[in-house]
Amino acid sequence: MKKIVVVYQSKYGATRKYAKWIAKELSCDLFNGKDIKASNLEPYDTIILGGGLYAGGVNGIKLLTKNFSCFSHKNLVLFTCGLADPSNTVNTENIKKGLNKVLTEEMQEKIKVFHLRGAMDYSKLSPLHRTMMALVCKMTAKKDRDSLTDEDEEMLASYGKNVDFINIETILPLINYIRNL
Repeated sequence: MKKIVVVYQSKYGATRKYAKWIAKELSCDLFNGKDIKASNLEPYDTIILGGGLYAGGVNGIKLLTKNFSCFSHKNLVLFTCGLADPSNTVNTENIKKGLNKVLTEEMQEKIKVFHLRGAMDYSKLSPLHRTMMALVCKMTAKKDRDSLTDEDEEMLASYGKNVDFINIETILPLINYIRNL
């Protein structure tokens, strides 16, 4: 198997947990994205980048976008981690719209993307994230009840609580993709 690395950026731990599982399953190197430079990734044939979803953006994606010309000859995989259920196509389309804002067409063709479901412990959120979640929930609560999506209902029901959707089995499609390269 070619040389593989997993690089992640995690604010609250869900992405880090997935990254550790992926690295263990693939018996490959693992780095926190805050501690790595693009030049450190040169020896690798496959780069897997994981980042949490925040307001439509992916934490740590700049490592790929700013250095794409250096990485374009490699196998590139991105996994996102957020609360939205990736089995719901509306959610994955929204994630894709966010990615389309930062990834060129060439990048979109080259980078294989996977979406994993994360967790949220409101007691650990930064003041900014706590405020953002409060605003989103307040706006959602004002919607007509008949127009609420399942995601809206779930968010309102879980607001302020500790929710955890992390599941090791959800890394299997990513693992199988890498093994089949």
